Amino acid sequence: MPNQHERDLHLTYSPSRGYWHFVLYIEPHVGPGSAINAGEIIEDSASPYAAEWIRRLTPCDPDALHVALVGKEDAPRLWYPCVYDNPDSPSAVGGDGCVCWQTFHDPVTWLPVAAHHYRTVSGNIETWRRYTYAPIALPDGERLSELIIDRQAHKFWVRGDSGNLYILPQKEGAGYGVGYGGGGPHELARMIEKIVESDGHDVAAGTPSDMPNQKVFSWVSSKAADRTQELTLEQLKTLYRTGSVT
Repeated sequence: MPNQHERDLHLTYSPSRGYWHFVLYIEPHVGPGSAINAGEIIEDSASPYAAEWIRRLTPCDPDALHVALVGKEDAPRLWYPCVYDNPDSPSAVGGDGCVCWQTFHDPVTWLPVAAHHYRTVSGNIETWRRYTYAPIALPDGERLSELIIDRQAHKFWVRGDSGNLYILPQKEGAGYGVGYGGGGPHELARMIEKIVESDGHDVAAGTPSDMPNQKVFSWVSSKAADRTQELTLEQLKTLYRTGSVT
């Protein structure tokens, strides 16, 4: 592909085979990546919420979006079997070690997940690290029931009124945070403000660049926010009005 050109592949959601709110881009000599969705890394058993999300993942064959997750150097390993399936796999190390990649999709959002398996010879260290993308929005008709601050996994989750758990929608380059006065808490405060003003219906990634509600931001940037907790929509509304979740 000539250096002066870029190509965008816009993929839309289909319940049977598509991906939801996703854009894939390729830059010359670099490889594919996400143009909109923020990348996420979820450690094995990082928290009860992470474990819940991991349990619902469905194995699948590798495709272009999995390649986008791992990059061109590791892309060939997406097709290599795990040492548990084939001790002679190119990903096997010393007979029972492994550095394979396994591919999944989230059956609720249809977003791709690539899991990196690291096992030392003899298995004294064995970990799984899962790479995926945050959704851009909740599915049509889904309304926020709870916003979850997960300090154990260092993640932010949304529980929909269907009961499904989602990574909090996030745009590339716009991360969330709590307990300090930086950009992450600003972005989270703006998201909470948007959620409250839409009565839980608008949880789409991306927020205005202006200052958030000061009451919300003061709480989000304080120590009170810096712990694992589940905040109902009613608590978020209370926070918006009073500066406290109680």
